[in-house]
Amino acid sequence: MQLKGVIRFFTIVLSVVCLYQLSFTIAARMVESRAEKFARSKTGSVPADLKGQARVLFEDSLDREFRRIRREYLDSVQNETALNLGIVKYTYKECRDRQINLGLDLKGGMNLVLEISEDDVLRKLAYNSKNPVFNKAIELAVKKQAEKEGDFLTLFAEAFKEVDPNAKLATIFAPIEAYQGKINYNSTNEEVIKVLRADMKAAIGNTYNVLKTRIDQFGVAAPNISLQEGTGRIILELPGVDDPTRVRKILSQTAQLEFWDTYENEEIINYLDQANTVLRNRLSLKKETTETGDTASAKAGEDVASLLLGDSAKAPSKDTTLKTAEDTANKNVNPLFEVLYPSVYQDGQTYRTAEGPIVGRAYGKDTAKVNRLLALEEVRAVFPRDLKLLWGSKPVSKDANVFALYAIKKNPASDEAPLSGDVITDAIQTYDQFGIPEVDITMNSLGASKWEKMTEAAFNGEVNGRPVKKCIAIVLDNRVYSAPRVQAKISGGRSQITGIDDLEEAIDLANVLKSGKLEARTRVVEEQVIGPSLGKEAIRSGLMSLILGFVVVFLFMVSYYSSSGLIANIAMILNLFLIIGIIASIPGATFTLPGMAGIVLTLGMAVDANVIINERIREELARGKGIRLAIEEGYRRSYAAIIDGNLTTMVVGIVLLVFGLGPVKGFATVLVIGLFTSMFTAVLFSRLIFDFVFQRNWQVQFGNRFTMNLFKNFNYDFIGKRKISYAISGTLVVLSLISCIFFGFDLGVDFKGGRSYVVKFDKDVTTAEVSKAIAQKIGSTPQVKTYGAAHTVNITTAYLIDQNDEKADSIVLDAIYESVKGIYQTPVDKATFEKNYVKSSVKIGPTIADDIRRGAWWAGIFGILGVFLYILVRFRKIEYALGAILALIHDPLIVLGVFSAFRHFMPFSLEIDQHIVAAILTLIGYSVNDTVIVFDRIREYLGLYPTRTLEENVNNSINNTLSRTIMTAVTVLLVALILFIFGGEAIRGFSFALILGILIGTYSSIFVAAPIVVDLMNRKNKK
Repeated sequence: MQLKGVIRFFTIVLSVVCLYQLSFTIAARMVESRAEKFARSKTGSVPADLKGQARVLFEDSLDREFRRIRREYLDSVQNETALNLGIVKYTYKECRDRQINLGLDLKGGMNLVLEISEDDVLRKLAYNSKNPVFNKAIELAVKKQAEKEGDFLTLFAEAFKEVDPNAKLATIFAPIEAYQGKINYNSTNEEVIKVLRADMKAAIGNTYNVLKTRIDQFGVAAPNISLQEGTGRIILELPGVDDPTRVRKILSQTAQLEFWDTYENEEIINYLDQANTVLRNRLSLKKETTETGDTASAKAGEDVASLLLGDSAKAPSKDTTLKTAEDTANKNVNPLFEVLYPSVYQDGQTYRTAEGPIVGRAYGKDTAKVNRLLALEEVRAVFPRDLKLLWGSKPVSKDANVFALYAIKKNPASDEAPLSGDVITDAIQTYDQFGIPEVDITMNSLGASKWEKMTEAAFNGEVNGRPVKKCIAIVLDNRVYSAPRVQAKISGGRSQITGIDDLEEAIDLANVLKSGKLEARTRVVEEQVIGPSLGKEAIRSGLMSLILGFVVVFLFMVSYYSSSGLIANIAMILNLFLIIGIIASIPGATFTLPGMAGIVLTLGMAVDANVIINERIREELARGKGIRLAIEEGYRRSYAAIIDGNLTTMVVGIVLLVFGLGPVKGFATVLVIGLFTSMFTAVLFSRLIFDFVFQRNWQVQFGNRFTMNLFKNFNYDFIGKRKISYAISGTLVVLSLISCIFFGFDLGVDFKGGRSYVVKFDKDVTTAEVSKAIAQKIGSTPQVKTYGAAHTVNITTAYLIDQNDEKADSIVLDAIYESVKGIYQTPVDKATFEKNYVKSSVKIGPTIADDIRRGAWWAGIFGILGVFLYILVRFRKIEYALGAILALIHDPLIVLGVFSAFRHFMPFSLEIDQHIVAAILTLIGYSVNDTVIVFDRIREYLGLYPTRTLEENVNNSINNTLSRTIMTAVTVLLVALILFIFGGEAIRGFSFALILGILIGTYSSIFVAAPIVVDLMNRKNKK
């Protein structure tokens, strides 16, 4: 071997680099372990006599305290040396930033896909044009986007032409100052779209940058945020996040900060009273007209009754309607003040008007009613034109869900605020003199000048001729955050936002203001939340399967190949080390549960190269060659088969990398890395070990008396029995197609859209009782399956998935909680349920589900096409390519048929999701690997024995490679079985698909692919 020095050099360099990269992870983990021990010592434990709900609450408080102390400990040591390499030292912060990142499925956390509302961006670029053609075209483009592929502006251009072929976009955008010099009245629609495309891209980029800044300042360890070009989607991975509600709030805020002048309550209270009188008169009119049966006139008062009384005001019976009207007249003498409590207080026997801009308060459930009552045309006519009523951003009391209504004074001719957040240059969290958190904001010179004038006018304000220091309302996203009274003119552009409850809120608000406002609305189209406990279970099961898989393969190789198997195991150990080290070296790479499964599977597939080499060496030994020559010949004759087998699997890995999302991409990354390292360690490094052994005159055995001759004299007529195999395969394929067509599949939530929750109970439950309870609440039957243990279920529902309302997520979770809370033995409140019993949640919107389905189809098509082209180029005959492809189509069809036919009979889920697509593509790679080995031997024998018949050469090829085929299948099957048993519920369907695929793929390589090649070649020769 001429390149021993080069291989030895690369082995040492790769090992040193991997060890260097892994040292950061080791150092960071050691510091974090000390932080956990310190936090545990400070928090103590739950008293043994504490039971039930009290115990749960105590555990929750201890957990919060533990996380706080751990975070403070790590913050305090982040600049201390954690890794000392002599020449260079690294702090804990530097080690943490360079360590292997654990994915959400191993660490817990939150994954989000945000879709930027491109229609919203376009409207803003057009300054909310009222042009009917423009707005109809936007609505049509949104519908088109849901039905077919294409970027939004292209679809908009199509829609604009459909709505009015003669309309010109230039008439909308040319008058806008921002487009002077870019668009004129003679610009074509294509030219306008080109300009808009650049501005659209910039707006989406700005939205991405704002969100990235917010997340970076949020304090998440190793966040990952990326923009999918051309889709308007932003992908966020936030490992370790334990407060999803807080994250959603930060990401959803548009950060539209405004400063408004205010009215005093005493200036508005009389108008409220007049509004109440107007509403009372309308209710009275309702009663009178109902009594006389004048239903047309009754309509005038019906809306108020409906607002206050709900559906009871619309009862069909005349008696009921009369009764409702009478109750309203007698009981609700003050219709508005029944839901809005005016800001007055009792001073002795007198009611006095409260000071400040708060004109009333209402319960959270009644704010929508108040809004609708105040929006009635006759009511609006009562109030001054420059009055704007806004609700406070949060309840006025922690104990009651009551919100304050503020009286804002605006310019009658404009809705624009006197001062907006655009002038803010910095925002930091501080404390006031009493230690209460607040946010200190700094403005630019223009903002400082306007702020000085506003505060001076408020300081010198007056009401009814007397001087009054007025308030200025600080409004964020159309909600009043606070309205402090101005005590003096403020110069210099500095101010404080008060009314903040806790430190986290102050930090988040400063973060949002500093990062800037969003250019466009965003909506969550995919969300996954995994609790930390589920992550720990995944780590435990993943490590268990990894260790057991390694041990099983290790023992199998030694027991079958003796000392040469030990050499293969040494190569396998280096392979495992290199895979993990290379993953640690990739910036932003994340280690996921499918990634761990990929390592386990790679170990099994890595044995394939060693098996090929060992079997070739054994063949050469059987021909009477000496051991050194046999090893040299065995390696030389193995190169083509190993390279062909690995490169065909590489094609599949690359397809998964291109089309896969999230965990599937992590699996594909490990698979591709593993294929490279496997070839290096099995082909090159193991050869170095043999040389090392021979230099010391150590004896090497390639089997024992039981295994050396196990397949030696095997000579089965596979080709002669091909009609039987065709009949078996044909029957299985037809049955699979029938099942797939007529019985379908259980599609996972990522393929059909919806929400999925893994919910744990405090006792064993049946899926029927959970399903029935939820169906009664939401009106549709969810899909409920046992998730591992009998006390844990997976609940999937499409309830409200089409609604873009931000509150839809919480409404669905509330409905599930209300449905299942009666099933628990110990009463569970909503907060405890969400934190301790919802182990994970997934949300996939309809649009992204469509994209995932399309991606899966393209992945399958390109995977099979790539393998076809590779085999065609490599073997130079289309018969080989067709034989391999027909076998490849045969394998996944049967696997899908089993998933379809047996989905209701298995004790675990057989849902078709992204993981199953990854498994099917992987088995395609594995199957073609097997097939290529047989084809390679056929090609070799056709050259060596041209006088033999085709059937003879093919039969001999299959028989002579049978030991390698069986041994590889057994090792990979053992690993897949370990994944299935110990890998955890999350990848059970994935590993089951692999087990099926290995069995069917091994069968098809022998009984389907090679016989098809024979028939195709014979047909060609006859012509």
